[in-house]
Amino acid sequence: MKKKDLLDKVINEDARNILEILPNDLTITTTITSPPYFDMKDYGSENQIGYGQSYENYLDDIQKVFNGVYNRTCEAGTLWVIIDTFKRNNQVVTLPFDLSDKLKQIGWLLQDIIIWKKDKTVPWSTNGFMQRKFEYILFFSKTPSYKSNKDSVRVYDTNHLKRWWVKYPERYNPRGKALDEIWEFPIPTQGSWGNKYIKHFCPLPESMVATMIQISSDEGDIVFDPFAGTGTVLSQSAYMKRRYIGLELNPSYVKMFETYLEKTIKDKSLEYDLYKQNNNQIKFEKNILDLRALKYARVLISKIEKESNISDFKILVTKRGDSNIENKLIKVEYNFIGTIDQKIVENILNEITIKPPLSKFGIDPVFKFSNQLELETNKFFGYTKTNTHSYEKNKEIDTKHIRVISEICIDLNENDYL
Repeated sequence: MKKKDLLDKVINEDARNILEILPNDLTITTTITSPPYFDMKDYGSENQIGYGQSYENYLDDIQKVFNGVYNRTCEAGTLWVIIDTFKRNNQVVTLPFDLSDKLKQIGWLLQDIIIWKKDKTVPWSTNGFMQRKFEYILFFSKTPSYKSNKDSVRVYDTNHLKRWWVKYPERYNPRGKALDEIWEFPIPTQGSWGNKYIKHFCPLPESMVATMIQISSDEGDIVFDPFAGTGTVLSQSAYMKRRYIGLELNPSYVKMFETYLEKTIKDKSLEYDLYKQNNNQIKFEKNILDLRALKYARVLISKIEKESNISDFKILVTKRGDSNIENKLIKVEYNFIGTIDQKIVENILNEITIKPPLSKFGIDPVFKFSNQLELETNKFFGYTKTNTHSYEKNKEIDTKHIRVISEICIDLNENDYL
């Protein structure tokens, strides 16, 4: 089939024939799939992978599928496999690790093993004395240099951060907290999608799939699922403006997917657009960088006072944009206002700014010195030597109590983030 005839469709074909189905000029960016867990379920198709096979034949067929995926994936491409162990003959069968070995033989590079913590999972037949609450997500890349938009899925919701981000902004990435290797996404219960959705043995949480898509692709990239089922991966790709291709042996699942997508595409695409417009990650990043710029001045004051007898000065903080220096995030101007010995201060600055804690702030500083500045007080906010996360209300910036002055307005109470 031609590339144009495959895009944005689920094809009723056998995943073992990927190299015959997908043409050479079609390159997959990322594959997200949950293959059959050996013979745990009958998916209602003749010649299906898993059900009715021996374990060895099953693994060989799965390897054939992912060999085809490997050959049709771009050099920066990735693969997500959601898979679990099961119990047979009174012992655990380590399917995720057996499968990983098969994929490594092809050339796939295992980059991460993620634990998907949830409420339910495929049962362990019998005699398991502990409840199953998780599955494995194996994340592979085709090459060491693979596409990863990991910063776009950092946790920037302050409800999920410790309150110390307010007072210690240098400890927190401006884009938010990195995802860890345990993901908590409850599995959808049948009927929770409303009457627009369809039934399937192993429904995947849409938000979890969206996270994978966001990490490993951009709008316009091709997302593939060789075991499409009822199409959670593909419908989510459509909402997020990716191209998609799916393979599915059961024609009734293909029809279910097409019906569901037709009913949901408008509303779900709008949700995605609204999410992008209202992304609070930008606001969080600005807060962290503003907090860093102000605290940097406060640390400067403490260090200079400790290293010298100079104390009668203030610092005017002015953000000047992004920095071109590696590992520096922003360029900030620090103007020392007061009658001070500039040479002594410059010598101290040369020593303290190249080592922690100041070297850890990601700030490219520019230093200036002014004996006196006339400032429009209604445009500036004043901070003390001990607090640069909340400006001093009803205090003139020229009072001795105020040591840091800036047009940056920060007014955060750490107790609001308990």
